Amino acid sequence: MWYKRVYVHYHAPLPTDAPIIFASTHPNSAIDYLFSPLIHHQPTYVLVRGDVFEKKMLNAMFRAIFMLPVYRFRDGYTSLNKNEQSFKECYNTFDKNGKVLIFSEGVCVQEKVLQPLRKGTARLALDYLNKHGGEKVYVITQAASSTQFRQFRATAMVNFGEPIDARDYNELYAENPNKAYEALTKEITKRLEQDFIIEKEYSDDSWTEKALMALRLNFNTISSEWSPADRSRFDLENNLVQKLNDLGENALSDEWKAQSLILRPENEGLLNKNNSQFKFLFKIILLAPFVGLAWLMVLIPNSITNWLIKNKIKDKIFTTTVTVIGGVLLYLIQAIILLIIGLASFGIYGFAFPMIMIILTMIGMEVVDEFRMAYYNWKNIKQKDDYQFLLDEVTSLSNSPN
Repeated sequence: MWYKRVYVHYHAPLPTDAPIIFASTHPNSAIDYLFSPLIHHQPTYVLVRGDVFEKKMLNAMFRAIFMLPVYRFRDGYTSLNKNEQSFKECYNTFDKNGKVLIFSEGVCVQEKVLQPLRKGTARLALDYLNKHGGEKVYVITQAASSTQFRQFRATAMVNFGEPIDARDYNELYAENPNKAYEALTKEITKRLEQDFIIEKEYSDDSWTEKALMALRLNFNTISSEWSPADRSRFDLENNLVQKLNDLGENALSDEWKAQSLILRPENEGLLNKNNSQFKFLFKIILLAPFVGLAWLMVLIPNSITNWLIKNKIKDKIFTTTVTVIGGVLLYLIQAIILLIIGLASFGIYGFAFPMIMIILTMIGMEVVDEFRMAYYNWKNIKQKDDYQFLLDEVTSLSNSPN
């Protein structure tokens, strides 16, 4: 629902002969919890900040959806003792050849920057082998780069590294566990840096972000796959970011920076061949009823979550969490209320009420990207040549040799 597409790349097939720890980046709040289970179609336990488990109801709910608490120094030194129980649950999962995801940065920061990694990932892997008596465990890096933070229908690029056999660090662990933790953490850091889009001077409206939006002007916006196996999108965007990291904004010409054109996420695909003002207008007229009906189906959940974000959420990091998880829960409550009303009023035929709501929502979700692009680009297509100039320059920069 939140991402229109997730490009996935594996440096090597996931091993099946041992448990796996996914060492993941954490740039986009609660959305990051969902990548592994949705991509692999297998249960994956996720270690989540422990303070949200303090209430019994939330504790039961989170554990039911494969979440386990992990405590940090900021939660209080005494809280760290609770990690032993979570680690034991992870060890039991490993004994069954299961999978666990840990956010190795230990913090969620919505910047395109890799935060310093904590030693928890290495500790979990090596202690399993050397204290619990585990035979084997792999650590696999999971670098998830988003086109925009807090942006509905953005795109993600997720790269999975080659498996790291934690047994390779057993000899160093026997000599000094802390040295083994540090060595494995450095290796995880190196691999994440290779597969994560990192901007030196990140801000939502930086020149690099504008250049990336220009680069996407001719990207294909229609696909039958939600998670295609394709690294080319990541490589193209990462190359451009690296050039701008090295050369700064001077890599872009003064003429490019002087353009007054609007560059926004919805411009993606504007310069696809065969686009025209008439075609955009036709799409707006054709798709508006479906998108409008779908919008009505989520009006109440969205209104409530937007109110919560505006009035109760002080840290914008939690915007996505409240929007997605809160919106889904409120949508389900709305469906249950409609079902009760329908059954009370029409008997068995009352099942049609929530079913119609769900069907209309699903149809709207299928066409919302095309409608948004058509709506925002209907007038922009008149300046096609000017947008093409922006695209040509950043494409040339991205493709230029290092």
